Amino acid sequence: MNTDAFMHDLLDWIDNNLESRLDIGTVSRRAGYSKWHLQRIFKEHTGYTLGEYIRAQKLKKSVERLTHSSEPILNVAIALGFDSQQSFNRSFKRQYGVAPGVWRRSMGTSAMRTLRQQST
Repeated sequence: MNTDAFMHDLLDWIDNNLESRLDIGTVSRRAGYSKWHLQRIFKEHTGYTLGEYIRAQKLKKSVERLTHSSEPILNVAIALGFDSQQSFNRSFKRQYGVAPGVWRRSMGTSAMRTLRQQST
């Protein structure tokens, strides 16, 4: 399998398992590479570290859940593997510039447009 096909398969697997406990050890076992080698080829292929990519995808998934449900923020945080609501809030605010509760209260077309631009 060439590197592009391998990375496409791995990215699909990560994206489909965001609600699982995803850490570098788990992903490297799935990939069949050492942690060091996987992180190197992942960064070369995507431009992101494996941890950055997983966190960004989990936060992107959290935006969907906050937008389309009234699920408590703590449940969203725990379901996506964050250790606490506080760590989720910090990561969310770092990524999107507002806390998840503020995001949920101020959802609208302009907020969605801003978040899409920031996540690209």
